[in-house]
Amino acid sequence: MKTLTLLLSILALANAYPSSHGFATIIQRDQLKKEYDYVIAGGGTSGLTVGDRLSEDGKYSVLVIEYGILDNNPDILSGGVNKAMDPSREFVISSVPQPHLNNRTVEVVVGKLVGGSSGVNGLQFFRGMKEEYDLWAEIGGKGSDWDWNGLLPYFKKGIHFVPPYDYLAQDFNISWDLSAWGQDKDTRIFAGYPNYLYPELKTYYDAMAAYPGMPIPKDGNAGTGGLYYYPTQMDPKTYTRSYARTGHWDGISRSNYHLLTSSQVTKIVFNGNRATGLTFRPVNSSSTTTPPTTVTARKEVILALGTIHTPQILELSGIGSKSILSAAGIKTKVDLPGVGENFQDHGFFYNISWAFATPPPIPAVNSSGDPASALSFNCGAVVGLPIFTTAKKTEDLYRSFKAQSPSRYLAPGTHPDVVAGFAAQKHAFEKIFRSENTAWMWIVLLGVPFFNPVMQHPMSRGSIHINTTTPTAEPVVDYRAFSNPVDIAVTVEIVKFLRRYMTSEFWAAYGPIEFSPGAQIESDEQIAAWLRGIYVPSVYHPVGTCAKMPRHLGGVVDEELLVYGVEGLSVVDASVMPVIPGAPTTMTVYAVAEKVCLCVICFLWGRKGKGGAFMEIEDEVQSRN
Repeated sequence: MKTLTLLLSILALANAYPSSHGFATIIQRDQLKKEYDYVIAGGGTSGLTVGDRLSEDGKYSVLVIEYGILDNNPDILSGGVNKAMDPSREFVISSVPQPHLNNRTVEVVVGKLVGGSSGVNGLQFFRGMKEEYDLWAEIGGKGSDWDWNGLLPYFKKGIHFVPPYDYLAQDFNISWDLSAWGQDKDTRIFAGYPNYLYPELKTYYDAMAAYPGMPIPKDGNAGTGGLYYYPTQMDPKTYTRSYARTGHWDGISRSNYHLLTSSQVTKIVFNGNRATGLTFRPVNSSSTTTPPTTVTARKEVILALGTIHTPQILELSGIGSKSILSAAGIKTKVDLPGVGENFQDHGFFYNISWAFATPPPIPAVNSSGDPASALSFNCGAVVGLPIFTTAKKTEDLYRSFKAQSPSRYLAPGTHPDVVAGFAAQKHAFEKIFRSENTAWMWIVLLGVPFFNPVMQHPMSRGSIHINTTTPTAEPVVDYRAFSNPVDIAVTVEIVKFLRRYMTSEFWAAYGPIEFSPGAQIESDEQIAAWLRGIYVPSVYHPVGTCAKMPRHLGGVVDEELLVYGVEGLSVVDASVMPVIPGAPTTMTVYAVAEKVCLCVICFLWGRKGKGGAFMEIEDEVQSRN
């Protein structure tokens, strides 16, 4: 009876939603309480999700501190990538020169507004494959439930899927599997489709479907890959952007949920070994003339600053590699060498294009709907594939990768724990390297002979650390792109696959002519040289710098996303992903945030513990949902 009562109480807390509409409390600094139950650094995708969940029953007070503003410009809702590299909405940070990219620098771009990157991204909204998430649990160690089965309930809880119109599904061959999706009408983060798709898209889909051996799953979000139509972050009634602000802030009226904007978190406050609060100051204020303000967290400090800035705040607070902290003149509180390491992002290359001697005919499809909705919301088909080449070439790539020493292509001087962590990742990837259900490339079809293919699982590992000369400046970003040769070898195969696709039998009658890279770029070596000049190692999906892995493997947070070596401090953003999934990261960030809220709920009900207690109650909650 006691267990049942506890479970029902948790379910009530986990499923409570606001009945009134308005806004949670936006406060000024002079309205700030001295203490809250939870203080969250970062009001982006994960921060607002967690803030909403922890405050929704009214028992616990939550403060979210956000660097950016509550941006009410309507162009955010209109869809598309908003004012790319707009410094009023995004952090734009240049990397160090990349030796394997002809010494070019590359920008990392992340959201800087209430709603975070979900408010400025390209709106493509899908998840990776089952095998890719299963790696998280394998790397996590015995008892880890951060695998596909452990995450699927939270993908479903956090997102309301709305199927496409019947006429679109019929004309374009769109299928879906409702068992892989949530349809709770109270959930206000939507995955949906516009009411119009450009007819030309059907031609490119049909050509890819006709490619020999092309897998076509019922739903690419159900755990297997291939060719499918992806949904977008779109409210299906208003045809506007659905993002963390609209789902977890707008329309909520709670006196216990506070948001402080235009404020920069500067440090974590500790009492002994326990995190007890944060310091912050107004954005653009002088550290010499404006003393920081301190706010106390009675229960927990939660970091949701993202892959770029969460490791920076940890290091500024004395948590990180002792050698880096010492160089910056910061006293080491916890020597945690994995902080800022394991940096990954999807990479892409652009300007691979063809023309036709005879343009393909435009298919006859239902013309209902508004073409602007399709343009704004970047909807199309995606093909997520394994290394789609000859069996011999795949085997050669696999053997070359398997033969690598784990430390060989990591940065010189990498800490042994971090090397051990990459060794565990490498061992896990060896098992699925040749699998048909792990996507190494991702190609979006938009109805034109122009492609920006994405390399989904780089084995190169970069880093993000404080600037040891000026620690409070933006961190030092190093992608170390193509430092592991398997990455460029796989990317060469993506170019060759697209050439085979565009010269396949389906297109033969239309006389395809390659514009870029051009017929003169023929050998693998020539393609690789072309790629070094054009490849961009970021699709603005940075992950991994505070990885959820065992501490002895360079991990920064444990299975409940609590930071090793201290108490009362957790991380809930994309930095905890040990390896990047083969998909845009927004949907996965929502799932991580939803799942970690259960960890906190278990703590509130006295059931928190490593492995058993948490796993037991999580199973109970999931069985009732």
